[in-house]
Amino acid sequence: MRKIVLIFVAIVLLGQSAWADRPMSPDERRDRVEAVIIGKFANELELTPNDAEKFYPRLRQFRMETEEMQRELTNARSRLDELSVQNSSGTKDELKALITRTKDLQTEILEKRELLLTDLAEFLTPQQVSRCAILLDDIPRRIRQFMDERGGAGGPPPKRPEGRRPRQAR
Repeated sequence: MRKIVLIFVAIVLLGQSAWADRPMSPDERRDRVEAVIIGKFANELELTPNDAEKFYPRLRQFRMETEEMQRELTNARSRLDELSVQNSSGTKDELKALITRTKDLQTEILEKRELLLTDLAEFLTPQQVSRCAILLDDIPRRIRQFMDERGGAGGPPPKRPEGRRPRQAR
């Protein structure tokens, strides 16, 4: 079954690469990212067919529940980055609100992550759950990397404030 899942993901990716010259819609990009993530989890966790049936809906639900929070967290971090530049137009109140919002979003995402991992521990081995935790931490970086390699949303890369360098991948 693992081979079937990997073959399916490969076919989807190869089929989509034929359309690489045309810009992808947001839904197409989301589907492609989802296929890459599923392939990565299938390969790394070595799921049985029964486990995969239980796993993927839970992962998909987690991603749906946290996608907007991740986006908002990225925006808040970008604004914090902008405020870190001298001559910034930010206020102390804005800074305090951004710090609080960032903390709240991180806490909410971590709580949802904990619920997912606890749920997965009901049918996956401790090793699989541990590996899943590591992969979950790596998803945002891999998505950014995937989007950067593919030209993001088809537009120019985001602008950084003067004098600031992009953050390095961990």
